[in-house]
Amino acid sequence: MYIQPGIFAAYTGVIDTKPHQHHQIQLTLPAGNCTLLYNNGLLTGPHIIPSNCSHKLTMDEGWIILIEPFSDIGQQLQSRYRSCHPQALEEAPKLGQATPLESLILSLKLNYPVHNTNLDPRIAALLELLDSNFENKINMEASHWRASKVATRLHLSESRFLHIFRAQMGIAWRPYLVWKRIICAIGYLQQQQNITEAAVNAGFSDSAHFSRSFKKQFGINPKNALKLI
Repeated sequence: MYIQPGIFAAYTGVIDTKPHQHHQIQLTLPAGNCTLLYNNGLLTGPHIIPSNCSHKLTMDEGWIILIEPFSDIGQQLQSRYRSCHPQALEEAPKLGQATPLESLILSLKLNYPVHNTNLDPRIAALLELLDSNFENKINMEASHWRASKVATRLHLSESRFLHIFRAQMGIAWRPYLVWKRIICAIGYLQQQQNITEAAVNAGFSDSAHFSRSFKKQFGINPKNALKLI
């Protein structure tokens, strides 16, 4: 598993998700059989799933890489694959379990690392602060990241902040914050914390809130996901 700002990647065993969708662009690089169902369509083998496309994934094992669309890498992918439907990756490499995240990205001939060069400087600074806080496990309380408080720190009205953020990121502030909390909780789970501890420490109200958010994001509950990675 690799977690870096703008990117989440995991090598998983047999996975069979429920239909779900997420804001992130998904690269699926299977090492065995793989079937993707979407809007009455079907793909097998390596593929890319655009942002906010409902899908159901069944895979023996392989890489699942989620990339935030606003990032440089996300913008490269959206420029290269302009379709609003999943597409096959005919030249996708066969990658081993131990391949570093950087190699995964470079093997797809994308520039690395991730930068927020095309964002409003205020939003870019907010994202850097958010990533730093969650990476260093500080200021994760729900009250600290309320839209009203964030807007005040950016010298904006709450409504103006919410408008700018959605226009820049293509996603509202609250669901984006939930996504960052999910990744933060996964980091705690890597440290062998139980799900309840990880959920609360990442800023969720309880483990049930975290589990619901995780399943909505990935189409699988966190307990089953942890067994696969």
